[in-house]
Formats: sequence, structure tokens, C-alpha cells
Amino acid sequence: LKGRNGAGADRHVRARARVGHGHRPIMDRRLGVGGLPRAALSLVVWAALLSTMPGGRGDCSHETGPDIDPPTAADGEVVDINHAVLRDGRPIMSSINLGKQKMYYYENLNATTMNQPERYRKIIISLEPCEGVVYLFVRKTRRCWPDPHSCCKPIPGRALAAAAPPCNKSTHTVQCTWSHFHSVIDGSRDGAPTFFEVPHSSAKYFLSVYAPSEVNLVHGVGSPKFRLTVLADIGAYPRPGLQGQLQTRFAVDERAVEVSWDEAAFIPMGVSSLRNYYLYSSLLLASDTKQSESVFISPSKIMNCVCGLERNAVKYGNAISPASCQDGICKAMIAGIVPKRRYMLNIIAESYRGFNSTYSGIVVSSDWSESRHAFSDWSETTTSLVGGICGTIFGVLVIGYLWIVKLYK
Repeated sequence: LKGRNGAGADRHVRARARVGHGHRPIMDRRLGVGGLPRAALSLVVWAALLSTMPGGRGDCSHETGPDIDPPTAADGEVVDINHAVLRDGRPIMSSINLGKQKMYYYENLNATTMNQPERYRKIIISLEPCEGVVYLFVRKTRRCWPDPHSCCKPIPGRALAAAAPPCNKSTHTVQCTWSHFHSVIDGSRDGAPTFFEVPHSSAKYFLSVYAPSEVNLVHGVGSPKFRLTVLADIGAYPRPGLQGQLQTRFAVDERAVEVSWDEAAFIPMGVSSLRNYYLYSSLLLASDTKQSESVFISPSKIMNCVCGLERNAVKYGNAISPASCQDGICKAMIAGIVPKRRYMLNIIAESYRGFNSTYSGIVVSSDWSESRHAFSDWSETTTSLVGGICGTIFGVLVIGYLWIVKLYK
């Protein structure tokens, strides 16, 4: 020991001797059970206690009680009294009671999906209102399910209680408990579809669908209906071209209108391709008015989602093959347009994998009447101009005639 190391070795031997005579090493006083630091163990114990306390961050008491609408066979695979399981790529059609929430669970452990490049490793979560107003709330990774009734928090200084959406931004702020992302719940997009395409960063998702009472009753809807889809293979979903915009052009010599749209695309390519387009039309009533840029037409008559079109419109003609499109533009002709009536037109794109999406839709009308059909392109300004010119010419002729008569006399 006194060779090359010298005194250093002597100190090492003396330290070991002190430990052997009942002295505890310094490291032992820092460790708890299982070799974990005692501070970490304390945090774990306190977290466990808080999670069991009512109102704590681990309190999932909102998942049971009168605010939950129990699942039915239409909601998918029912595995518990309060939620159903969603399968990847299998849309479900269901209805919900007013003021209630329905809970769904989705899990994806597909290694092929998780190994996709980052730009394609995404998940699509789509909520389409078929009738009425519904909101979607999503939480990732672990419970609890989102709590819609906690979303509208009162602004500090106001003696108000937390409320369910829609939230009045003048009196409340939007802060939803147990939610990573959710629909727009301030009332500005009531009746519009909710579409999320987010990074697929979790294997488990907890979803809640909520139907507000007052908003639906205002529109005469007592039992909102919706379609919910979760899809991890995003390349199978058809994406409307040019953000779903439609163009129309009236024919001059007949009661017909031509509809054109850009071809649907798939991202990434090669997963699926387009099977057919379908043209839907509906004759609108005088009371059918577009309420906002986000809702087409209204929460009681929704025309910019698949189930809404199937419910409120009719399919016009046969399926339109994508082979008939030229230079990326597809066209269809609708005949038999009634003068001075408004029509809703929209397109549904269907892929070979069975997924479909809608374009944004458009409202068209013919302003000409039966007697003005040949002059449908004329405006009132044009008519006034032609009348003025004819009157001027007639006045010149009369003055000229009177001047000639006077001259010969």
C-alpha cells in the first residue's frame, strides 16, 4: 500500500475501516426505498394522495354521473358503462342527448404506423355534425377523459362559476381540464365540422363529444347527430383540391348550370386513389340563410359534411369518374334549374379505401324570369342606356323633319 500510491492508499484504508465500525456512508442517507432519492419518493407519495382527493389533478369523478350519455351499439365496441372503443378507420354514426357528453377511447399500437417518416406520422380525428351543434375534446396518453363542463372559466374579478360551452369571451376564458386540443367553443363555428390532423405522438387517445343545450334548442334540434372518425393511415383520406372551392357558370340558352372543381389529392401518394365523385343538390327554402362563413347552411341543415349532405340533399345523376377530369379540373352539368330559386350544390369525393370528404359547397340562383330569358345577361343600367339612345335618335329625327318642312315653306 505504501508503494506507488503512498499516503493516498492509507487514507482509503482508514475510510473503509470507519465504515466497518458502524459509520453509515453519506450516500446511504440520501437514498430511500429501492435506491431512489427520498425527495423523489416524497413527491410520488404526495402525487398519489392528491390524485385521490376530490378536485385534485387526478380526480376523474366527472367520468361518471348524470352528465354522461351512456354508449350504445351505434357508438362502436362498448366495453364499459361510460365509454366505447373506436377502431382505426371505422367511422361511427351516433346521436347524443342535450347537455351530455359521450366518451370514446382509441388505441393504436401499429409499429408500421409509428415508423413512418415524421411528416407522414400523423393522425386524423374528424367530427362531422349531421344535425345540430357538437364539440370535440381530445386528450392523449393517459386518463382522465376531457371535462367539457370545466371549459368556461370566469374572468378574474367576476363572481361567476365555471360553465359548459359555448363560452362567452366577454365574461369567461376558455381553459378545458384534461384536454390537449378541442373544437372552437366560443360560438363562432357552431354547426361547423371539426377536423384535426396532428402528429401521431401517442398510442392512446381519450375523446369526448359534447352537445350544448341552449344552442341546439334555438335551432330546433332536440337530439344532435354526428359522425366520428379516427384514421392513422392519412394517405387513404381524399383531400379536396383548391381548399374545396367550387365554380359555377350558367348556360345562356338553357336552364342549366355547370359546376367545376379541382381534383382531390392524397398525402402521401400511393396509399389509395380516388374512386368516384358524387354531385349533391338541394332546393333551398326562403328561410335557409347562411349564418356565417364557417357554417353551411345552418346547424339545423348542414351541407358541408358527408352525413349532412346525405341527410339534407339528394344525389344528382350517376357517379362521376375521375377519368373524365381534364388538366386537373372536373366538371358536371345540372339541367332543369327553376328561375328565381336558390340551389345548394356540393361534391363528395370517395377513395377506394372507402373514405370520403366534401367540398365547401356553393349556393346558386338564376335571376332571370321567363320573359327575360333571352336577355338574362342585361342589367337595368343597360336597359336605361338603350332607352336613352333610342329617345335621342327619335328626337333628332323629329327636329330634322320639322326643319325640312319649314325650309320648303
